Amino acid sequence: MYSPAFSSTTSATPPLPELLIADTDQITSVYVSALRDKFHVTQVATAEGALRAFERVPPAFVVSELALPDGGGEQVCRAAKALKVPATVLVTTAEVEQVPGAIEAGCDAVLLKPFAPNLLFARLGRLLRARATELRFRTLRQSAKAEHLRHRSELLFAGTNQHWPNTHCPYCLQEGVTSFEFTSYRRAWYACLECKKVWIAKRQE
Repeated sequence: MYSPAFSSTTSATPPLPELLIADTDQITSVYVSALRDKFHVTQVATAEGALRAFERVPPAFVVSELALPDGGGEQVCRAAKALKVPATVLVTTAEVEQVPGAIEAGCDAVLLKPFAPNLLFARLGRLLRARATELRFRTLRQSAKAEHLRHRSELLFAGTNQHWPNTHCPYCLQEGVTSFEFTSYRRAWYACLECKKVWIAKRQE
C-alpha cells in the first residue's frame, strides 16, 4: 500500500543513532542484527574499549554490562554521561546488588539478566522515543528559555528509573528511593542510594 510518508519527495532519511554495546555475553551478538534496523551498532567487550569508542564516535545510546573484564560498567556509565551530549545509558546485570552504584553513576534504565530479546528491544525503543522528545524540548528551551519546558523535559527524559522522594528505605529508613525494574504488574525492584540495598515491593504508580 502506498504511504505518503515514504514518498520520493520526502527529505533524506536521517542517520541512525549511534549505539554502543559493552558486554562479553555471547547472546548479545544475537541481538545485534535486529538492532541494526534502528541503530548504528558498535560492539566492545571491555570498559577500555568503550572509552576509546567514545572518543572516536560519541554514541547517543549505551548498553553496558556492569561486570566487564577490566572494570565496572559504572565507569562506562559515568564516561557516557560526561560526553558533550550525554548518552542515554541502559545497564544490564545478573547481580541486582550492583544496581545502586549504576543508578548513582547516572544510568537511565536497568535490565536484569537473563532477559528476552523483545524486552531489550522494547526498552531501547522507549528510551529512543524519550530521548527524541527531550532533544526537541531542549531546542525549544534554548530558543525560548521557558522554565516550564525545562521541567517538563527533565521529567520526560528520566528513563525508566523512577525516584520516589516520599518513600522510605525499609533498611535504613532513608527518605527517597528509586524503582528500576518490574518483576510483574504489581511488584517492582527498588534501590536505596544511601545504604545501597535493593528489595522487591509493591509497584507504585
